Amino acid sequence: MTDITILIAVIALALWPIVLFFLRTMHERRKRLEHLDQMTKDELDEISTKDLVTNVLKKIGCQPEENEEGQIAFKYQGDDFYIAAEEENRFIMIWNPWWGSINADNEAFPVLKEIINLVNVNSLVTTIYMADEDGKTIGLHSRCHTYFSPNEGELEDHLKMLLDFFFDAHNAIKDNLNQLGNAAVAEEEKKERVKVKGFKAYKENTTPISKNEE
Repeated sequence: MTDITILIAVIALALWPIVLFFLRTMHERRKRLEHLDQMTKDELDEISTKDLVTNVLKKIGCQPEENEEGQIAFKYQGDDFYIAAEEENRFIMIWNPWWGSINADNEAFPVLKEIINLVNVNSLVTTIYMADEDGKTIGLHSRCHTYFSPNEGELEDHLKMLLDFFFDAHNAIKDNLNQLGNAAVAEEEKKERVKVKGFKAYKENTTPISKNEE
């Protein structure tokens, strides 16, 4: 046996305990991670839909709060949103209330109704119009209904995608109104809050729609 062979054998014997320790440590770490991952899934299965939505909103940079009606209220890209959670079947309804408004007697209103119907056909987001308490102002509100489960992949990306669809719907309605150009929509002054359940806290932030708006 040469000196080199003996040296290699000595080094191997010296390193063997270190190798064993490293392998054992990696094995135990892998087991802990698997256990932690399983516990996380179990915990997520027990979490309420409302808490799940709140956690995801915080992860995408929102500051959700529960409003007086029990929905989750928050802002996204400067717009008001709220989410109502259905606990039994993991569905949520996302509302974007009063993102635009128009006077009921404006000559563009009949055209706007047709545009909304056309946009709804090709969008995951549905837009509706609703008169305020005095019937003089028509508010535009958009909504989306979706399944929201902890076992459905990357929820942050899913929720952000849905919220972005709301702005796609806004732009589609505005762009179609601009293209038709049949009427100019006059801007209205901000009014006092109206008593429309679910939307009353948001009317003061509504944006009047103008055919010249970008």
